[in-house]
Amino acid sequence: MKQSDNEIELNHKAIDLYNIVLDIEKYPDYIPWCSKTEILKRKKNEISANMIVDYKFIPSQIFTSNVIFDLEKLFIKTKYIKGPLKDLDTLWKFIDIKKNKSKVLFTIEFEFKNFFHQKFAELFFPLVENKMIDSFIKRADEILD
Repeated sequence: MKQSDNEIELNHKAIDLYNIVLDIEKYPDYIPWCSKTEILKRKKNEISANMIVDYKFIPSQIFTSNVIFDLEKLFIKTKYIKGPLKDLDTLWKFIDIKKNKSKVLFTIEFEFKNFFHQKFAELFFPLVENKMIDSFIKRADEILD
């Protein structure tokens, strides 16, 4: 399984960044390749959702995940349920540093069912990961500035 850990500091409050990541319905507005999201079930601290991803040269893929979140501890965990991968887990943690500055810790682990897809994904993962993080930062700056 491939794992990556990221830590970024942003000039925004942790709660505001948490709310952007938790606003799953808005993902198609700014996350690359995400064309649609569907909320399947919503509970107090849990959301089940589909994310439809459109790639250039392969058919659309549906990723179903369970999202667990905690407003007090400011974390969001995603557990993969079904789709083209064997496994996918993410963890977001949001920590206030100063009045309008926070640290975001982001961990992702993934594994494709197909060995060749896994190796291909690992090769291009840094590019894709950077694009996703940049999209999140850009969204935060657009909404919160």
